[in-house]
Amino acid sequence: MNDKLKGVFIPVVTPFTEQKVDLGKLAYNIQKANATDVKGYMPLGSNGEFAHMDDDEQISVFKTVKENMSKDKVLMVGIARQSAYWTIEFGKRIEEIGADFVSILCPSYFASFMDDAALIRFYTAVADAISIPVLLYNCPKFAAGVTISPEVVKTLSAHPNIMGMKDTSSGNISKYLAVKDGNFDVLAGSVTNFLEGLKAGASGGVLSMANYLQEPCCLLYDLYMKGNLEEAEALSDKLIKLSKNATDKYSVAGVKAACDIFGYRGGEVRNPLADCTYEQKEMIKAAFIEAGYL
Repeated sequence: MNDKLKGVFIPVVTPFTEQKVDLGKLAYNIQKANATDVKGYMPLGSNGEFAHMDDDEQISVFKTVKENMSKDKVLMVGIARQSAYWTIEFGKRIEEIGADFVSILCPSYFASFMDDAALIRFYTAVADAISIPVLLYNCPKFAAGVTISPEVVKTLSAHPNIMGMKDTSSGNISKYLAVKDGNFDVLAGSVTNFLEGLKAGASGGVLSMANYLQEPCCLLYDLYMKGNLEEAEALSDKLIKLSKNATDKYSVAGVKAACDIFGYRGGEVRNPLADCTYEQKEMIKAAFIEAGYL
């Protein structure tokens, strides 16, 4: 495994205030999270609402994370666009600033044409054109159902500049791990498949829950790595139940509400998403109280 891809990573939320990117709140969140055991950060993913920002806003978010993160943390950044050309062009801007990895969600506007050949063509072009190591990002619910197949992983994992993937699909992580090249790491993309992934050989996880409950997520990783499987199973079940009863119901808005509850600065979501209502926030808070985290 690549040591930089071992552990728990935060898919960083982007706070908005009056619908504008709030870099002050973002900087606060990163500085606060630096004191935890998370391995690193991934801004400009789905939790970061990258699709709701233009290129310059995204660059400002990326720079803010980079400038405020501890030097011992790892930085991976989302650069996905709908074409290989614009993904490469944005990737070059990131390359000038510097990052450890770039993460790329599947193109999906022409979803019915995104077969294995198209995805291989897309990711290969990007990985050939930029020097920063590439991570595939498999999340069908945010890609119009487009799903990276094991055959695509088998092919792309042999590329010298494609180092791994984040998988947020259901039931596929062990299939990817079974066919991947030896130098390719797989990260679980949700607390729901985190322990399952670790058992199958995943190197870590990029977990939305790590935006607000870093230590339980890191503890789950540590328990498994130390061989305390029974404790890891119990904690995993607890965190999965908590996620389903709290933030999962409201997607990014729920994650941001949880950030506010735990002393971070979640901020608003961007229209057309809607912030959680007072009643919904109270339901989320009640779930955390019941779980013993408040």
